[in-house]
Amino acid sequence: MMLHILSSSLHTEALELPFQLPESFLQNHQVVAVLTGGTESRFVQLVNEGLIDLHQPVYLMVSGHSNSLAASLEILSYIRLHNGIGKVMQNADDTLLPSGNEWQKLSAAPSDQVLRSDQPLRLGVVGMPSDWLIASGVDYEEVLRKMNIRLVDIPIERMTSLGEVDGGLDGANRIYERLKELVLEFDLQGVTLRCFDLLTTVKNTGCMALSRLNDEGIPAACEGDIPTLLTMMLCRKLTGELCFQVNPARIQPDGKILFAHCTLPLRMTEKHELTTHFESGIGVAIHGDLPTGDYTLVKLSGDMTRLLAENVVLERCQFEPNLCRTQVWIQATPDVSHYLLSAPIANHHVLIRGHHANQLRGKV
Repeated sequence: MMLHILSSSLHTEALELPFQLPESFLQNHQVVAVLTGGTESRFVQLVNEGLIDLHQPVYLMVSGHSNSLAASLEILSYIRLHNGIGKVMQNADDTLLPSGNEWQKLSAAPSDQVLRSDQPLRLGVVGMPSDWLIASGVDYEEVLRKMNIRLVDIPIERMTSLGEVDGGLDGANRIYERLKELVLEFDLQGVTLRCFDLLTTVKNTGCMALSRLNDEGIPAACEGDIPTLLTMMLCRKLTGELCFQVNPARIQPDGKILFAHCTLPLRMTEKHELTTHFESGIGVAIHGDLPTGDYTLVKLSGDMTRLLAENVVLERCQFEPNLCRTQVWIQATPDVSHYLLSAPIANHHVLIRGHHANQLRGKV
């Protein structure tokens, strides 16, 4: 056994192991230190190379910054999808393995009535899903059959052909204009964008473009994430609320959870300021303060067999430089913390205003 250390070149901040483990533990267990986001595909590579055995428990060391926890939850979901056992470790004493049925406590199969759109919808997938979304695949035909939603692939070159744009708001608005053109051209009711490809080609971010589309009532997800876009469509259909796509960044046992991301609908904020994108330090991203109060945390699995819908309370907003730019602390139940740390539906989740859990579960 050995310690594997994963970090991404997207992150330039200083990195170190979040805590130390006894040598005896490292010698007898598979341990992966997930230092940053964007490392999930590297974990799959370790599995394919035979350096990680999914028949044995895998311990994932995480920190509270640099999207370490977010990446670990995607990896944990991948492990579970392959019938393995994974454990997220937030400190050196956090070694107790989960039992096999935690997901049954909170996430259950949604009804056909909840899933299916009354009218046929078209959603754009601009570029393939980001390489790190290793537990977020979907079957296009199943989405069409179950949800009455047709997924339309659009080459990322339709965006990158913009060439290098201004690095500030003018450039961000040009990205919005191009993406809006695609929405109209392909008659789309929602879209997800492989936005990180823009960083090295267009030299700006998709954060403002996705924010503006969401504000206009066109659900728009980051990173080519299709299950998150389907979750947004579900929320819009059943509640009419705007959606904030989030990463879990810190999880406490008592149900206090820090979520963060670099874009959100401005209409969800009390105030906001424009800043740079977290991972790259370039372009335009959004640091927004959301009103405190009632929210619902939601996520539909890629195979549409699990739906999490939990009423939560947003207690406060914060800002730290080593996380995605909009950062909110929510109070959920301890079961929600347990769900995220043992059997999450991948990494990204969605926050909407108001308590709508029963409605999303089809109970009202």
